Amino acid sequence: MSVEPESLEALIAEFAGLPGIGQKTARRLAYHVLTRPKSDIERFAGNLTNAIEKVHPCPKCHAFTDEEQCPICSERQGAKAMCVVEKSSDILPFERSGIFKGLYFVLGNVISPLDGIGPEQLHLSQLVQRIKDEGIEELVLALGSSPEADSTALMIDRMLAGLSVKRTRLARGIPMGSDLEFVDEITMLRAFEGRVSL
Repeated sequence: MSVEPESLEALIAEFAGLPGIGQKTARRLAYHVLTRPKSDIERFAGNLTNAIEKVHPCPKCHAFTDEEQCPICSERQGAKAMCVVEKSSDILPFERSGIFKGLYFVLGNVISPLDGIGPEQLHLSQLVQRIKDEGIEELVLALGSSPEADSTALMIDRMLAGLSVKRTRLARGIPMGSDLEFVDEITMLRAFEGRVSL
């Protein structure tokens, strides 16, 4: 028999479903929410609803935006370098550090057969088309350092065979299996500057 009300258990379960949140943290968050003034929680719920309704993938690069097209795609038209990342949040360390001034492309995931994610789940054909249409001269593959990222980079490299686009990957200063969004700016800068040809 649970000593917690059903609605509280449901709230804990929602928090526990978020990435990186375990049962203890989920319980702590749920109890914290219940101690906040009702106005704070209503504002939080409103912001959550607002984000869900307004934020969507950019039709060109798949980064999250609340505009018709993301600001980077709009402001950097004509750029000849493109950085390919796994998820929208991976763009942040590049933009915060200012090390890259080109375009981005978000794959949405990396190839992972064990998780049922194949090439068809990624935006690979759109990536190739953009490279052709926009005359991209350098493609930086910034997909992290997991085996899945490696196989995804290899697949992209094969798909671009015959195109005169320089293909590079970040240097190996990034710890194995780490997410780019959590890499510090100095490590990212060194990995970017030391990128290697595929």
